[in-house]
Amino acid sequence: MSLRLMRACRRLAVAGALVAASVARAEDAPDFHLDLDTGGHSARVTDLAFTPDGENLVSASDDKTIRMWDWQNGVSLRTIRGYLGNGNDGKIFAVAVSPDGKTIAAGGYFGAGLGDRPPYGDIRLFDFATGKMKAVLKAADYATYDLAFSPDGKMLAGGGADGVVYLWRLDDKSTAGWTLDKKLDADSWHIDKLAFAAVGTRLAATTTDNGIRLWDITKGEQIALPAEAEQLRDVSVMALAVSQDGSQFGTGSKDGQVQIWRAADGTLVRAMPKQDFLIGSLTFAKGSRLIASCGYRCANKHRSIVWNTDTGDKLLDYAGHDGTVYASAANADGSLVATAGGTRNAIQVWDPATGERKALLQGSGEPVTAVGIDAANGVIAWGDANPCPERVACPEQLGTLDRKLELPTAERFFDDPQPLAEPNAFARATLTSGQWSLHATVGGKDALENAVLEIANGGKVVRTIENDATNGFAHSAFTLIDNGLGLITGGNDGTLLEYKSATARVSGEFTGHTGEVNAMVASEKAGLLVTGSADQTLRLWNLKTHELIVSMFFAGSQWIAWMPQGYYYSSDEGDKLIGWHVNQGRDHEGRFIRAGQLKKYLWSPEMVRRAIILRSARQAVKEMRPGVDDELRKLLQRKPPEFGIRLADDQSKVRDGYVAVEITGAREAGTDAAGFSILSNSRNVGDVTTRSADGDNTIVEVPVEDGQNTIRITGTNEYGYLTERSVTALARKTEKAEARGKLYVAVVGVDKYPFLTDACSGHACDLRYPVDDATEFLKVVAQKSAPLFSSMETLVLVNREALSPDKARQTYTVASADTVMEPDSHTIDDQLADFLDRPGEHDTTIVFVAGHGINIDEDYYFIPTDGRKQDAERWKRSSLVDWSDIQKSVERAKGMRFMLLDTCHAANAFNPRLEKDAEDARIVVFSATAANNTAAELPELGHGVFTYSILEGLRGKARTSDGGVTLFGLADFISREVVRLTASKQKPFYYVGGVENIVLAEP
Repeated sequence: MSLRLMRACRRLAVAGALVAASVARAEDAPDFHLDLDTGGHSARVTDLAFTPDGENLVSASDDKTIRMWDWQNGVSLRTIRGYLGNGNDGKIFAVAVSPDGKTIAAGGYFGAGLGDRPPYGDIRLFDFATGKMKAVLKAADYATYDLAFSPDGKMLAGGGADGVVYLWRLDDKSTAGWTLDKKLDADSWHIDKLAFAAVGTRLAATTTDNGIRLWDITKGEQIALPAEAEQLRDVSVMALAVSQDGSQFGTGSKDGQVQIWRAADGTLVRAMPKQDFLIGSLTFAKGSRLIASCGYRCANKHRSIVWNTDTGDKLLDYAGHDGTVYASAANADGSLVATAGGTRNAIQVWDPATGERKALLQGSGEPVTAVGIDAANGVIAWGDANPCPERVACPEQLGTLDRKLELPTAERFFDDPQPLAEPNAFARATLTSGQWSLHATVGGKDALENAVLEIANGGKVVRTIENDATNGFAHSAFTLIDNGLGLITGGNDGTLLEYKSATARVSGEFTGHTGEVNAMVASEKAGLLVTGSADQTLRLWNLKTHELIVSMFFAGSQWIAWMPQGYYYSSDEGDKLIGWHVNQGRDHEGRFIRAGQLKKYLWSPEMVRRAIILRSARQAVKEMRPGVDDELRKLLQRKPPEFGIRLADDQSKVRDGYVAVEITGAREAGTDAAGFSILSNSRNVGDVTTRSADGDNTIVEVPVEDGQNTIRITGTNEYGYLTERSVTALARKTEKAEARGKLYVAVVGVDKYPFLTDACSGHACDLRYPVDDATEFLKVVAQKSAPLFSSMETLVLVNREALSPDKARQTYTVASADTVMEPDSHTIDDQLADFLDRPGEHDTTIVFVAGHGINIDEDYYFIPTDGRKQDAERWKRSSLVDWSDIQKSVERAKGMRFMLLDTCHAANAFNPRLEKDAEDARIVVFSATAANNTAAELPELGHGVFTYSILEGLRGKARTSDGGVTLFGLADFISREVVRLTASKQKPFYYVGGVENIVLAEP
């Protein structure tokens, strides 16, 4: 039987066995997927290509994205997403950039399942400038593993899993712009790499099952190779590169052979020193240099070797990556090389002559390599250090824990992650329990490390579990459960299975991870399984039901925790790290909608908290928002406002103190200039002057200050989507000094709660200091801050009966009697909204609030003086002030906005919505407490500790320069002073991000 016939029979057998399951998967495939976007690749980088001018780099990945990098500035310019399906569906194995730099060709696995309605080896062509899909070239039935443009850009070659090279010819008359010219049979099941050589007259290919091939393209004939090439038919050849002048090509194999061949006739030029590692990639560089990289879990022994191809001498080792390198490329003149790999799927650009690294391109996360749990205190811990860099793998060696997170309970809220001081308090994976024990060993057809898990009882192996392609090849982490009667093991593709120890039969599956499972710990007491993965997430599962409860991602100070249904809680910028990939058909690029764009619907810390408490995300949604699952699907079918902004080319007619900003795509986004929120250096500029509108382009004039200005424009459409764009402008200095703006100060202080005589733990809810706090704050601001402005206007909402005669006289010297009112619910709502509508774009607003706050379900309320309850358990919501109303009023205020809140006196009252909304709106916030601690009142101070620290700081103790008390100086002083006065029992929260360090009080 011929090899071609054997190949066809094998395909038919596989297809027949899997077609039914594949069709079911295709029909059930969701239209959208929740996914991480950390600014870099989250899975293996499969291919790299420099643009012809060397300015940009294009990368493809198993994470099903293509990224375009400005490598010199270290930023990802654009992410191209195609159709994202389950399993392998959507993985991109190859990219190539056309010689004119206008087109990106991508090949991969684009089908619902093996054997399911081929073709799924289509080649997608994307416009480099926009990322839009231009055409789909359909010919290959099976996955495409590599692509190459000819040097003149008139031919495109693709090859892959059917052993055929498809040659496409540029054709202006074709709808796709290309026509299939010919097919070249490689007599193989798997073409891995291909490349043009000899000025485009030759095409070389490597296979993993039948050696290497070389064709004369002009004749369409295969060139017979010498005897030295015959030995490669018995080993996988996985790497290929063409020299800078095109006269030679190099090949690298699984057994460490690297050989250089003459492109004209295929004769062997040189065999390089054989290596003891799989050759993952090859690249020729300037000066007769060849770079060979280690391609299989290389521990810390091998990375990239640079050889002199003329002599065979090793010139240097490049050890920048901390693991496997599968992809590499050189720029046009070979002076720079890019390689990709390691535990963080990093791309590094470096000089092959010196080994000097020029750029590091990677996302913000780290693989989670260690996890632990303190079930008694409800705390989880994790770490990201490699526990055995000198070894290929070590699942029995548990990594170091260095961070912890207190899980929320009915009595406490979320808190920020903290450094871990006592790692020994945490339970880890259980490898021995009673007579039962687990041990991983070498096995499988490829003799892979940890492919076999041995289950022993009394020291004797009674069962084994061999992993393969269906369950992750290796046992990368495992633990015993149920006193050894069960076990859970994870594979290197994210597979996570539970087995019965006695029978080694599967008893459940935990579905969610997309990368190697590095660590796990199970706690029957807590009802949790905690896992950490190379996909950079830490996940909590219900140990009994196998339900995924919540996923977590941590990167420095930013973090996010999200449920499978999309509800999330995050740090200020954390919700920029996840979003929804929305499919728009197989032959169209996908859309990516970030979580923050749907904050209005999905930002719900209380929902995430409830899911962890219940150990069920589904149950939390059912309790708190019944019947909303289909709403998310409907929302994601809509498009967010995708507009762009840039500084207008023509600034000649712009007024002094302004710049012209061009907004493009606004009309298509479903909004116009009037629907945008515009901030300049965090100052809300309010209404803007539209200078001109041409088609879908609008130019607006935005006020700026001298020096650098960050202009942020946020668009909201009718469906509640938010999209933010920013641009930086350097303003011209003007001869005429601009008049100082006004200062608007609103203070709210509530001491008296006449309707709440026993509502605070059985006691009256009256407080001692909020009115004094509010009025003294007003006095100090009038003395120290008001002179910095042209004038000051006030709104005072306090209990008049709580004002002593002296305090009353003091207050009336600053505020007129008609602006001092009782802080009942209607007055606070109406007066505050009206007052905050008055500031202009050059003005500054300060809102100070002191009193009780309360959480009800997902919402937070300020309790006014007329607040009351319906009964012992329920609040009368109409008597409360919805915090979102206060927030909206402050957000509408033009100019610079400050909020100072001393409202967390009530136990468990915490306002995370304040933090998130204020941060997103770039409002400066000072709050008395962070999560899980209450605001202290010390009689000897005569104020709450937080307010006392503010007052002392403004009076001069926070002064750090001759100019007076600055914003940053005040923030630092308040933070240190509150901690000092309360012996670290109270920690204030503040947000001053994106704001200049302005002077707040005179010296």
